[in-house]
Amino acid sequence: MAKKYIYVKRSNIILFEIIDFLGAIIFGLIGFFKIKKKPFEINKIAVIELTHAGDVLATTPALSLLKKKFPNASIAIVVSPWSKDVVTDNPDIDEVIVYRASWFDRIGKLPFSLTETMAFIRTMRKKHFDLGIDMRGDFRNILLMYLCGIKKRIGYGFAGGSFLLTDIKPFNIEKRQDKHQIEHNLDIVCSIKDGNECYTNDKAFKIYFSESDSDYIERLLRDKGITKNDFLIAIHPGSGLTSKCWPIERFAALMERISKKYKSNIIVIGGSSEKDLVAVLKAASKASFIDAVGKTNIKQLAALLKRCRLFVGGDSGVMHIASAVNTPIVAIWGGHNKMSHWRPLTGDAVVVYKDIECRPCGLAKCDHLRCLKLISVDDVFEGIACQMKRMGKNEDMHD
Repeated sequence: MAKKYIYVKRSNIILFEIIDFLGAIIFGLIGFFKIKKKPFEINKIAVIELTHAGDVLATTPALSLLKKKFPNASIAIVVSPWSKDVVTDNPDIDEVIVYRASWFDRIGKLPFSLTETMAFIRTMRKKHFDLGIDMRGDFRNILLMYLCGIKKRIGYGFAGGSFLLTDIKPFNIEKRQDKHQIEHNLDIVCSIKDGNECYTNDKAFKIYFSESDSDYIERLLRDKGITKNDFLIAIHPGSGLTSKCWPIERFAALMERISKKYKSNIIVIGGSSEKDLVAVLKAASKASFIDAVGKTNIKQLAALLKRCRLFVGGDSGVMHIASAVNTPIVAIWGGHNKMSHWRPLTGDAVVVYKDIECRPCGLAKCDHLRCLKLISVDDVFEGIACQMKRMGKNEDMHD
């Protein structure tokens, strides 16, 4: 029997079976007595993606396709504040609406606010959206679309709440991670019966930064003695989840190997919450490096990664930003996500991983981290050497 829900815990499955059963009865009765609405044009569209930078970036090809499908419609995207800069200035988006989804807040500074949520719902209802799309497959997103009064609501039902959708996109849960998230997002746009018939082969992440962002990065690098001709390698030792983090001591050893082999400048990047990692690197590594952790916003980070010749790091939103600006990548891949579902979609990517029985696990925390601890410094350095060879840097750059 095919799985109906994405949940692993039996208690969650039972909970949403009950919710969906009761919801289907109640909304079925409401629909029976409700006067059918006349067909309407889709003039205002809202896409809900309240998670993190990588997830929001994965919607950008679908947003481009959505703009082609509904060229005269106004398209808004609803994001959490920590992902806002990923989509600002995107020409396919007419409005960026911010709602703080506390359940996705990895820092956890503020609890859920009913007052804030009610204010958001009132604001959304005043905008009178015709079409809402939840690309994630999340009961909370679906519930928000319904409460916001969006007329036509499209999404997946595998997380519960399908009775709140007007159009349910069929989905094979067992094969979910065999397909990239970008392709899932494109599929849901293609499934919309309204609008123009269209398809795209463009699956590239899209992020837009300004000249002032580039100028800021040039000043930052110039202050560190870096010129435009210097070979810059970005190292990102962190991630939003500890289950995706390669041991920091190995990053320290890797940086020493890079410094000895190649004439290059290493710049360590990341968010303010990752500053503790820099202290460990400084204590554990003899390699000199530029500390840019916490010194850039998302757009400035994109400009910095565009300036770099190579990115080395784990499965994270930062890796996807590197992919968006076409910087060659060496990705250190743990077991949280299946590669086919979230790999960097760029031709210049080397993914270093170990194929063990418990991957993909989807765990935020792991007691043993075998998937990452089995990856040696030699393994990652081999990936770097492969990328250097592609760039014509296979000889010792110190010579």
